[in-house]
Amino acid sequence: MMPRVIKYLLYIVLVPIYCISFVVPRNRNIWVFGCWSGQKFADNSKYLFLYMTSNHPEIRSIWLTHNMKVLNDLQKRGYEVYKIFSMKGFFYSIKAGYAIISNCLGDINGFVIGKAKIVQLWHGSPLKKINYDSELDSLSRQKMNRLRRIVVDLMDRISPFSIFRHDMLIAASEETKEKLRSAFMENKNRLYIMGYSRNDALFTTDWLASNQCDYLNNVKKQVSFKYIITYLPTHRQLGKKRIDLFEEYGFKINAAQQILGRLNAIFLIKAHYFDKKLNLPTVDENLRRVYVPSDDELPDIYPLLKETDILITDYSSAYFDYLLLNRPIIFTPFDINEYTGEEGFYYDYDEVTPGQKAKDWPEVFKLIPEIIQNDHWKQEREAVCNRFNKFRDNKSSERIFRAIKELLA
Repeated sequence: MMPRVIKYLLYIVLVPIYCISFVVPRNRNIWVFGCWSGQKFADNSKYLFLYMTSNHPEIRSIWLTHNMKVLNDLQKRGYEVYKIFSMKGFFYSIKAGYAIISNCLGDINGFVIGKAKIVQLWHGSPLKKINYDSELDSLSRQKMNRLRRIVVDLMDRISPFSIFRHDMLIAASEETKEKLRSAFMENKNRLYIMGYSRNDALFTTDWLASNQCDYLNNVKKQVSFKYIITYLPTHRQLGKKRIDLFEEYGFKINAAQQILGRLNAIFLIKAHYFDKKLNLPTVDENLRRVYVPSDDELPDIYPLLKETDILITDYSSAYFDYLLLNRPIIFTPFDINEYTGEEGFYYDYDEVTPGQKAKDWPEVFKLIPEIIQNDHWKQEREAVCNRFNKFRDNKSSERIFRAIKELLA
């Protein structure tokens, strides 16, 4: 990691370059991609990048990263990839005609992206309120005087790390489009319903034929199983405190192991990338039914979701995507009162969560065998899926590419 003082000095030096980058001529056949502040190869940016490299060699598609593991892995696979703050990273960023992000300009080199067309793919249909709609953000802004609020809003828009600056913002449905319009204070007609690129991975797709879940393949070498059960807890605003979603709610790993063994199933727990303070269960190496992959081991959940038979989650927006498969979901809003107080939802929780609700882990493991035998929520899932996913195909990346070429040329 770069020392903080050096990082801030670098940022000060780069501000003039940021201004210059708005007048540098751009090459519309150079596209730069990134996600998760340059730390991962995942999410919507990943899948649009893979689509582009496979289907449009006339475009020079370049991945940018801070992560050496990502750099080395993509180089071995034959992709063009550079460190964000390397000489080539700077050069191709200042020449790129298009920049593709899934979070903010910090996904790429925001200091030199200036005049490029920014495509914000975002990272899912929101259940909880985000950005300008967030109750925490609203309270914070209410405490500011008018001048400070204007300055903060302006910096949100022009910062090299801006989450709000874009020329195109992608949504999966009309429902999601309206929420993103509010969350981004999007007053211009730059929101388009195309579906999310990452959802192409949930379907059989020619250009993703080799997109297997390597982590799951390694698990298969250790144990045979029939069912894959995946738990995806969402990100929480933890501050300095730690949170325990397991022991506090009755998670007993030995009991889980026994039930999973009887069902011939495995249970994968994948924490959110930002939740470093989430207390995860310690798994004995002799237990071969419960797995807790790190983000390095499983940086992208979508190859796993495609193989998952039952999804367990609390408030993660990934379940909106998983609805495309119409497979069982168990919802675990263990701390919903506290969570709702911190974040706030766009919807009544029960209205948009088509599945059994569990109050603790003993109830979860009671529901799992029942759901394997009888899945009674197919119609409800279908209805919610129709509301949040306009498209059910493997062509979201193709639609986004065509929209970029037609609307941002």
